[in-house]
Amino acid sequence: MLKKIAYILMGLVALLVLSIAIGQGPYVEIPADVELGKEYEFPGEAAIAEETAQLMINSIEERHKNDDLTLRDAHPFAHGCVRGSFQVQSEVPASMRHGVFAAAGSYPVWIRFSNGGVKRKPDIEGDIRGMGIKLIGVPGPKVGPEKNTQDFLVITNPVMPAGDPGEYLELFKAAIGGKPMGYFLGGMPWDWKLSAFRKVIQIRSREIPSMLSTRYWSTVPFRLGETAVKYSVRPCEGAPNAERAMPEYPGDNYLRETMVEQLGEENACFDFMVQAQVDPRLMPVEDPAVDWDEALSPFVTVAKIEIPAQTFDTPAQHRFCENLTLNPFNSLEAHRPLGALNRVRKQVYDRIAEYRLKKNAVVRTEPTGAERFE
Repeated sequence: MLKKIAYILMGLVALLVLSIAIGQGPYVEIPADVELGKEYEFPGEAAIAEETAQLMINSIEERHKNDDLTLRDAHPFAHGCVRGSFQVQSEVPASMRHGVFAAAGSYPVWIRFSNGGVKRKPDIEGDIRGMGIKLIGVPGPKVGPEKNTQDFLVITNPVMPAGDPGEYLELFKAAIGGKPMGYFLGGMPWDWKLSAFRKVIQIRSREIPSMLSTRYWSTVPFRLGETAVKYSVRPCEGAPNAERAMPEYPGDNYLRETMVEQLGEENACFDFMVQAQVDPRLMPVEDPAVDWDEALSPFVTVAKIEIPAQTFDTPAQHRFCENLTLNPFNSLEAHRPLGALNRVRKQVYDRIAEYRLKKNAVVRTEPTGAERFE
């Protein structure tokens, strides 16, 4: 009997190891006739979006029922909000000259660096970190409610843990209910979400020395001309912010403290890069859990983000930052977000932004780029 139990346990361990070794796990189902840049509706998408939005609003209400300020549902705590410029380069490939990349030029930007967790915790604890970039003075009709801005949102991981909005809803439910492991390892071993679990472990185990010295990805695709693209932002080669070692004794807020130190002494620079979809199956629009292989389609630098040395750690600037809305659908049609997860996000972001601004008695206003709080 003991030998039989041992064989069963060995089999389960082998299944676990094999599942992890395989890598991505099951993808979102891709139609046989999939085409470059095309979207395909996910079953029950509208209902999933409504349930997700209501779940997020209920969670925000519960977290902030006794607070004067209602924070965002995602990336609620800012490491810093800084001003800079977004400089579109003159040598952008012809196939990418759409929207803000159509011609060389410069836009003022506000950039919010943030964490992903809904609860404040020491920075040394692994988490998704975000970079929300708001270009100002962008003319043309927008997909979302703002008229003069273009937003790009990127995070410190190239892929999402789950590939479809239904899975994300279940993950949110488990996390909000305080039982995330029930999502990853619930049921029998062949039902475990091992690929998603591995991605979360990778995120949680990553140390970030500085918000100015790490790379970011959009994870989800966007329209650009007739195709789909993803974005990535990385420190400019040779820039003062390109290399940074982990502090020997990182404090609870070392990411903000490091930014204060860096921008108190020197400028920072990032490359804004675009990766074009070249294979609709290996680089799917509808599955953000799949990493688009850079060997198939390298990222191309289309703009530089310049952040001048500045003082940003003030209460007035922090308050201004919290009242900014950052939404991938604050966008020109040329940069429309693509895929089911983005389509669900649009409804969720719109509902939550409206709710949060109302709770904080704030009227939605777009920045001018001329704001100064030093």
